[in-house]
Amino acid sequence: MSVERVDELLTEMASGSKSRKKEIDVYSIMDDWFQPKSELMKHVIIIQMIACIIVSMFLLITVGDSLSSEGLLFAVMAFMLFVGGSFQFYNRMTGGGRY
Repeated sequence: MSVERVDELLTEMASGSKSRKKEIDVYSIMDDWFQPKSELMKHVIIIQMIACIIVSMFLLITVGDSLSSEGLLFAVMAFMLFVGGSFQFYNRMTGGGRY
């Protein structure tokens, strides 16, 4: 860090003026952790839904060899209902279209 930058930071701290950048301190980090923004949570939920669908698909693929044809049909239908239900849940949670 250069001497000029240190001098600038000390001057800002002494004058009490805050720069336009958001300050990173313990309070702001804890506030963002315990009260996350809704836009961020929408992305987190989408990522979790995709991961859950991928894991369910792999589980369905691995168990597919040991199931009978009726069991496999039931498992695939349950998987499709799960996928549809998860997207319907996300749609209602985010205030999407009314059905």
